[in-house]
Amino acid sequence: MIKKLLGKWNDIKLKNKLLIAFVILILVPMSLIFVLSYTSLKNSTLSKFTIYNQVLFENAAKEVQNFLEELNSIKYDFIMDDGLMSDIGKTFARYTDPQDSFLYTNILTKISQYISTKEIVQSVQIINKSKEIYFFSKLQGDVPYENDKQIKEGFFDEIVKQEGKYVNGGYDKTRGVYVVGCELFSRDKIQPVGEMIVSFSLDFLKDVIEKYHLTEGGFYVADRSSNKVIFKTTDKFESIIEKLILKDETKLIPKIIFFEETIPDLNWEIIYIVSESSLLNNFSYTKRLLILSFSFLAIFAILFLFFISENITAPITRLIYQMRNLEHSRLKNNIKIARKDEIGDLLNSFYQMLKRIDELVIRVYEEEIARKNAEINLLYMQLNPHFLYNTLDTINALAELGRCKDVSVVAVSLAKFLRSNMAINKSTISLADEIKQIEHYLTIMKIRFSGKLSYRIVYSQEEVLKAEIPRHLLLPLVENSVVHGFKNKNGDAKILIRARKIENRLKLEVVDNGCGIEHAKIEKIKNASNDGIGIPNIIKRLKLLYKEDFDFEIKSKVGFWAKIIIQLPWDKVVKKEKENVHSFDSGR
Repeated sequence: MIKKLLGKWNDIKLKNKLLIAFVILILVPMSLIFVLSYTSLKNSTLSKFTIYNQVLFENAAKEVQNFLEELNSIKYDFIMDDGLMSDIGKTFARYTDPQDSFLYTNILTKISQYISTKEIVQSVQIINKSKEIYFFSKLQGDVPYENDKQIKEGFFDEIVKQEGKYVNGGYDKTRGVYVVGCELFSRDKIQPVGEMIVSFSLDFLKDVIEKYHLTEGGFYVADRSSNKVIFKTTDKFESIIEKLILKDETKLIPKIIFFEETIPDLNWEIIYIVSESSLLNNFSYTKRLLILSFSFLAIFAILFLFFISENITAPITRLIYQMRNLEHSRLKNNIKIARKDEIGDLLNSFYQMLKRIDELVIRVYEEEIARKNAEINLLYMQLNPHFLYNTLDTINALAELGRCKDVSVVAVSLAKFLRSNMAINKSTISLADEIKQIEHYLTIMKIRFSGKLSYRIVYSQEEVLKAEIPRHLLLPLVENSVVHGFKNKNGDAKILIRARKIENRLKLEVVDNGCGIEHAKIEKIKNASNDGIGIPNIIKRLKLLYKEDFDFEIKSKVGFWAKIIIQLPWDKVVKKEKENVHSFDSGR
C-alpha cells in the first residue's frame, strides 16, 4: 500500500508536489483554525442573542398579559357594583323606547365610566335575561351585535356553559376588533344577570412589539380554541406557524428559533419566530474581520509559495514550454541550443528524439493510407467481376433464345456501364453517376425479364445528386433485388430507389416487391458473419470510409417486399444547396 502511494507520488509533477505540500502544511491548518474560530464565535453569539430575544419575548408576553388584565378588571368592576347588577336585571316595562328610560341612561353612564379607563377596550355590550341590550362604544356610530351569528354561531350558548369564563368570539374584520364574551353573575355567584360582550383592539400588540424590538422575526397570536392566527406581523413564517399551532414541531425548518407563551384567560398562544441569520446580523462585523484576517494570511502564503516555486521550478518550466512549442512544428537542421548546462543537454537530446519521432509518424501515416487504399481497391475488385459474370450470363441466355436485338441492347448497355466505370478512379462518385450505372444495369435486366421488370428512381432535392457516395453503393442492392428478390416472382417485378436529405443525413432506400429476406438471414448479415461480396462488401466499405458514422438497416416482409435503408452524414457527402423535387421513372 505504501509502495503504491509512493509510486503515485513520484508520478506527480514537482510544481504540483509543492502545491500539495503547501495546501497540507499551511492552508489546511489555517482553514481548520478559521472554521473552528468562526463556528465557536457564531455559536456563542447565537446563544447570547437567543437568550436576549427570549428575555425580550417573555417581557413582551407579560406586558400583553397586563393589557389583557383590563378584560378581567372590567368584568369584576361590573360584578362588584351591586347597584349596576341590580339595574341590569330590571326590565323597561313602562317604556316603549329604552333610551327614554332613566334606568337605561344610568346603566350606560356607569358602563362608560368603567371602560373609559381601559386602554384597549373599545366597546361593551350587555344582554340581560330579558334580552334587553345595553351597549356603549368609544367609537361614534358603532352598533351592538343583535345575535350570535354576527360573531359565531352558538356563541351565547358557549358563554352560558363556561359559567363566567371568557369565551373567544374571534376577530371581527368589519369592525377591526377582537370579540370575547362571558356571563355576568351577581356578587354571590348564584344568580346570572346576563351576557357581556367585550370588543377590544389588537393595536396594542404593535406597540408591545416595537417597545421590545421584536421586529426581526414574526410575531403571531393564535387562538387555541379554533387553532387560527388572529394577529401576525409577517407572512414569512406562515408554513411554520401552522405546524406550531398543530404541535407538529418535528417538521420545523432547521435554523429557525421560536418562543411560545400561553395566555390562559383567553386561551391564546403568543409565538415569536426568528431565523438564526436574522439574529446573527450583528455578527457580520466579526465575520468580516475573520474573513479579512484569513484572506490576508492566505494571500501572503500564496505569494510565498510563488516565490519558492519560481526559484525551484522556473528553469524546468521554461524547458517544458520550449518542448511544447515544438509539438506542432517541423524540425529544422539549424536549431542550436546556447545553454551548456544539464538543461541544455536535455533540450538537445529532446530535439533529436522529436526529429526521429516526426519521421516515424510520417512513415506510419503514409503506410496506413496505402493500406486503406489497397483494401478498398480489393473490395472493388471483388465487386466488378461479380456484376460482370451476371451480365454475361444474361447475354448468353438471350443469345440462346435468339433475341439478337436484345443482345445488342444489352451489349451496348454493358459497354456504357464498363466505360463509365473504368473512367472513374476514385473511391467515391456522385449519386448522379451511380444512378446512371444503375439505369444501364436495369436496362439489361428489363430485357431479361421480358418487360415484367419496372423501376423508379426518386430524389427529393436537386442537391442530393451531387452527393459523393461510395462507388457501387446502390448497384449491388439493385442486383440483389433482381437476382434473389425476383427469383421466384410470377407477377410484375418493381424496384424503387429513393434519395433524400433528412436534417443532417443523406437517406438512400432500395425497395422491391420480391420474396423478401428471412429474419435469420438479416441477423446473419448484421452480425457480419457472411463473407459474401454483396451486402457485406458494402458494409465493409462504409466502415472504412465513415467509421461508425453511418446507418445500414434491412427491413422485410417475407413473400411481399424488402427494403434496405442507408443513412450517411450529410456534411461528409455534399455541400448545402437549394432543394427541388425530381424523379426518374422507367415506365411500365
